[in-house]
Amino acid sequence: MRGAIFLCLAGLAACDSKAKASDPAGAKAETKSKEFESCGTTMHCESDLRCFDQVCRRTARSTVGDYWAAVGAAAHARGEHDAAIEAYESAIRQYNADKIPNGHPPDIDCGYGAALAGDKAKNERAEKGAQILHRCLLAVPAGSALRERALAELATLNDYGLQPLALGGTKLAERYTKAVEPKAPTGDKVSVNLTADQQPKSWSKITDKVNESKAALIDCWEQYSKATKKDTVAANLTVKSYFYQDPNYADEEGGGFLTDVKFDAAGGGPEGQAQGCVKKALEADLKKLRFGEGFTSKITVTLKP
Repeated sequence: MRGAIFLCLAGLAACDSKAKASDPAGAKAETKSKEFESCGTTMHCESDLRCFDQVCRRTARSTVGDYWAAVGAAAHARGEHDAAIEAYESAIRQYNADKIPNGHPPDIDCGYGAALAGDKAKNERAEKGAQILHRCLLAVPAGSALRERALAELATLNDYGLQPLALGGTKLAERYTKAVEPKAPTGDKVSVNLTADQQPKSWSKITDKVNESKAALIDCWEQYSKATKKDTVAANLTVKSYFYQDPNYADEEGGGFLTDVKFDAAGGGPEGQAQGCVKKALEADLKKLRFGEGFTSKITVTLKP
């Protein structure tokens, strides 16, 4: 017994007066693992955490909140940005409503930030996504999978004005991104699409004639996109084929099918100019077509990369 006391006194720094024979070595309270740090057993985790799959995790969770987070993760994987963001926001609201201690956990912030960053073409979402992902970084330990994923998501914002130095602090920054002027689209990949409420038997005559005018239509699109930085031009028109009987002739040989083309009235501004441009490119040529059948078809011509 005296020998044991002597050894403890001689090696005071290595003795723990609160230690028990059942405590694993190195599991002192001041060195126990924080949330998302590794563990071998719950005794290695801080008092409000438990060890699951060798990672310390909190047990105070909102089941409904976690459900909405799962919905958000699934929507994000499908590329459905609005649905993912809305689901994660529902998860956070649910955690607040359930009054869970310490609020929602960091993994929800990590997923929410990723969903926002996924819609990075919108400057306000790129900025908020960077902020939420930084909050995720500050809450999770170095070396964790959550931290690695958050950094990977932040890297996708590099071409959208992210200022990396804003991530270096231990507190949230006032601003994370610089406003980025959206790149003007180019006309080399513009496609011309036609849809109709009723396609006549000779529908191919209309599509062929429109495709013959593609160069002129792309000019319309380029003028519009340069003025607005938008990438879609749509024009609505009605094509009518009807039989005309020449009153100077009594038999059917004195008549035939004619074609009438009417475009919806163009408004003002760049949109109206673009629709007027499409009308100029197509109207005269479409009126020359002869279909040999009667019909009225409402058509939308859409120009988009």
